[in-house]
Amino acid sequence: MKAKILTNDPSLIVMFRLGSIEGSLVNNPEEMDEEFRASIKDENLAVLILTTTTKSWIEKEVRAHRESESIPLIVVIDG
Repeated sequence: MKAKILTNDPSLIVMFRLGSIEGSLVNNPEEMDEEFRASIKDENLAVLILTTTTKSWIEKEVRAHRESESIPLIVVIDG
């Protein structure tokens, strides 16, 4: 199982890659929605890390996933 971060901050991508966590840089709500949907379909993904900014772009989708699924676990960090 693996973890992944979706963020709009390039420095977070670098920092998490140093910890062997892959990441995707998203620059707008449309990109975030695409990456989020692809990520939650990944059967090897255990933890999906979002920043407060990227989560705010797709609040409804995140809430729906949290209410209906337990994997991947969605964690939100400042950013």
